[in-house]
Amino acid sequence: MTDKDRTATTGPIAPANDNNPSGTSSDPAMKARMDELVFILARMLGRQIAREEFERRLGEIDTANDNDPSGRSTASREEPDE
Repeated sequence: MTDKDRTATTGPIAPANDNNPSGTSSDPAMKARMDELVFILARMLGRQIAREEFERRLGEIDTANDNDPSGRSTASREEPDE
């Protein structure tokens, strides 16, 4: 399902607190644009969260790797003192 499929078919949604002064109507084009921007922002936030979680789990896998040669003694790689 794409964001374009998620349009409301019930008509305009009135705010619950009804703070709009009477006689003013919301612009449907502005509402559609705002909905689109909210969906874009939500998608970007979700991807960022997923990216951070992936990196965190990848770090856990790297620390659990016993075959990492960098964990070996560094004395064998150093030159002997004269």
